[in-house]
Amino acid sequence: MLSECSSGGRDLNKGSRRQPMKCLWSSWREVGFKLLDLGSSLIRPLVRENHYWLLESVVHDLRLYADKKIQLKQTDDKTLSELVKQQIGVDAWCWDRRFWYASLTDFKTMVSEDFTNRLTWLAESFDCDNFASLFCSLLSLVWGYNGVGVALGAVLDKGSKNVVGYHAYNCVLVEEDSKRVLCLYEPQSDFLALAERETNMDWSIYRTDLVLFY
Repeated sequence: MLSECSSGGRDLNKGSRRQPMKCLWSSWREVGFKLLDLGSSLIRPLVRENHYWLLESVVHDLRLYADKKIQLKQTDDKTLSELVKQQIGVDAWCWDRRFWYASLTDFKTMVSEDFTNRLTWLAESFDCDNFASLFCSLLSLVWGYNGVGVALGAVLDKGSKNVVGYHAYNCVLVEEDSKRVLCLYEPQSDFLALAERETNMDWSIYRTDLVLFY
């Protein structure tokens, strides 16, 4: 069979209706991600549930990144801190000089299968501040989206408006209708709302006292 494949300098496709072989990159890419899915499933019995969901998230986010090619927009620390002051009425600590963000639609695409709400909450060792910090880090690592901050504040009872506890969650810079706006995002439930000083987050009211972008 090898002799039949030897061209002797001739164009083997000349006079043939067959098209030259093309690399089906999308197919091979899909095979690669299927293998990653298989690998994470195989090791699931060997690791903690939170370990498994972290691995699943990375695989899913990398696939989404390869497929969607979302374009980010850019702003600076001064503009971002002024927006926080104007919209929420609190200070923002911006530890970077430039920040990248996306449209609201693209942000929703990024978190379409967000894994953080499937993680197990563990008192002290993995609670609300860890959820919020992890969400920030993952979006920055995978997408370069560092316009996601950790918001710190109080949880208010909807009826009495009394403080029932303190909480950490996310403050997200997005673009909507060609304007930069801030939304609050609860990484434990995927609930998203336009940020205010006191924001209705479905189960309770979040009163934001400080936002950190890093």
